[in-house]
Amino acid sequence: MTGVVLALLAGHAQAQISYFESNPWVEFEGCDFGRLVNLENGYLWECNEFGYAYHYGTMTVIEVRGNTKLCVGDLDAAIKEFPDGDCYFGKLYSK
Repeated sequence: MTGVVLALLAGHAQAQISYFESNPWVEFEGCDFGRLVNLENGYLWECNEFGYAYHYGTMTVIEVRGNTKLCVGDLDAAIKEFPDGDCYFGKLYSK
């Protein structure tokens, strides 16, 4: 993960967040078990759950309290979406 930030999350609790933003031209058509998402910067995300969301742009891998997810949008959007919005469990790999 490339960045760490303190953020306010649900209930005004503070948590340390590690995150990684993709390049801004990623095409995302949702997750399915085992689907690989090319983050266009030398990294792949392997989905471990199902969910649909179409997005073209930046994706953010975010870790909060040991839970790592791929979220639609930049860091600000990911913080708003985490944990129940357009965010998906999986694993980050380096190509």
